Amino acid sequence: MSRSEKREAAFLLVYQSDFNDEPIEEIAESTISEFDMTVNSDEEAGGIVEKAKAILDNAGNADEIIARYSKTRKVERIAKVSAAIMRAALYEMDCDEDVPDKVAINEAIELCKKYAEKPDCNFVSGVLGSYYREKNGIESVNG
Repeated sequence: MSRSEKREAAFLLVYQSDFNDEPIEEIAESTISEFDMTVNSDEEAGGIVEKAKAILDNAGNADEIIARYSKTRKVERIAKVSAAIMRAALYEMDCDEDVPDKVAINEAIELCKKYAEKPDCNFVSGVLGSYYREKNGIESVNG
């Protein structure tokens, strides 16, 4: 699997966990089958599960960031798919040194295009972009 495919698989596990109380390993088994993912080895599948667990472990921090930059929606009112996408991107931006911030944002937008509604894509882009600018000390165009 490519990095993008692994990211998408981890995001799908995080998203599915919002609807399922089973352990992430069981969710992974059904999700990989349901979404017809080609996982090349048990090691690759384990890496995807570990990334999903790390994203879920960081969800509280991600939700605080989302709440800080969301001017129009409370975290609880954000579409679950959009929240899962942002949690995955924020995990990569804050915890995964192998993923540049701009790549995490661009990949999140691509996941939005595939799984979310257009207004949600704009929302996700705005939240992640605002966080990126603050994190990197970049002044906003509006001030």
